[in-house]
Amino acid sequence: MENKVYLITGASSDIGLTFIKCLEKQFVAEGKKAVVFAHYAFHAERLLKLQSEVQALEVIPVQADLSKAEDIKRLVEAVQRQGNCPDYMIHLPAAKLAYNRIKQFSAESLEQDMAIQVESLGALAQAFLPAMAKRKSGKVVVMLSSVTLGMPPKFMSRYVTVKYALLGLMKSLAAEYADKGVNINGISPNMMETQFLEQIDEKIVEMNRENCAMKRNVKVEETVAAIQFLLSNGAGYMNGVNLNLSGGDK
Repeated sequence: MENKVYLITGASSDIGLTFIKCLEKQFVAEGKKAVVFAHYAFHAERLLKLQSEVQALEVIPVQADLSKAEDIKRLVEAVQRQGNCPDYMIHLPAAKLAYNRIKQFSAESLEQDMAIQVESLGALAQAFLPAMAKRKSGKVVVMLSSVTLGMPPKFMSRYVTVKYALLGLMKSLAAEYADKGVNINGISPNMMETQFLEQIDEKIVEMNRENCAMKRNVKVEETVAAIQFLLSNGAGYMNGVNLNLSGGDK
């Protein structure tokens, strides 16, 4: 049996790294191997350190600026050079979260975020989903946000717009490939305390924590566990789902 192949965009994020570590534990326990194409944009050091620590996984870091079509092409070719079509694709890329009033709205920043998150997913889907359909198997998980569940918070117009666009693309892909053996779902967690929040005042993070129904923000490990579920056989009848991980807030 061939080793399973994972493509993780945004793999150098806290979620990406935690997912790879959990995957390593799983495959070591099962005595199996897997190949992980781990995309990163600018900082390879965390992935290179992890690459030297894993045993059951062949972690292949691939640099690409997902706002550039030529870089996405290079990422696709890096996977295809190995003769591979991913069995699993986890789409995690995102710019740093920032709070901005509408008077600070920037079309340029919106276009940048749309390219990194939405357009890149479209390009990767175009490259790999037909092969998954031909094989009649494959699973895709797209990182969305709890802002797509009900009324979003204030001062996040760029972030909310991009996540809704990403939600629309995810659902469109799920509809197109529903009868082809490919499961495509999204996950919408509440705020997580990761490097993604570096530009957010700690008072806002604390306020969000206190306003949550569970009086805490979601943990990275909980989000990763939900991703693992969506990639499992147990989620074989789930398609086009935006999994609510808001802790009961929405």
